[in-house]
Amino acid sequence: MKKILSIIFFFSMVLVISCTKQPYYDIPYDENGNVIITDISVVTSDGASITENTFTINCYFPNAKANDVMVAEVLQRQVPSWDPDGSEQLLPLDGTKKNITVGTNLQTSVTYTLAEANLNSVGDAVTVVFSGETDSGIIQIILGE
Repeated sequence: MKKILSIIFFFSMVLVISCTKQPYYDIPYDENGNVIITDISVVTSDGASITENTFTINCYFPNAKANDVMVAEVLQRQVPSWDPDGSEQLLPLDGTKKNITVGTNLQTSVTYTLAEANLNSVGDAVTVVFSGETDSGIIQIILGE
């Protein structure tokens, strides 16, 4: 009889727990209880070319606020210094971190030289990431002819 009561108690607890409201995602709501749906950031570039010494990345951060400071950083596939026998990983390049300020139109841009981004030969690729308190973005740049 004790086993039956234990089983009934167990399944009752499972039923109670499964029926409680469990927020799986932190969904933003406005003051009226409506879900806030926002745009996603747009990060574009004309790309990098061996005929140009620099390349510019243009960003639109719809969730940012004017004068927010975003951090731009170049990442490149490389073997980590702490594991010389390891495989390549996407790691930051030294000296590529730049602070950029979002304008009143929620747009900003950043410019890197090919040397800064370690783009030496056609086909070299880097990933530029943008991060801030209110928004983020990412883009891959491949050196072309």
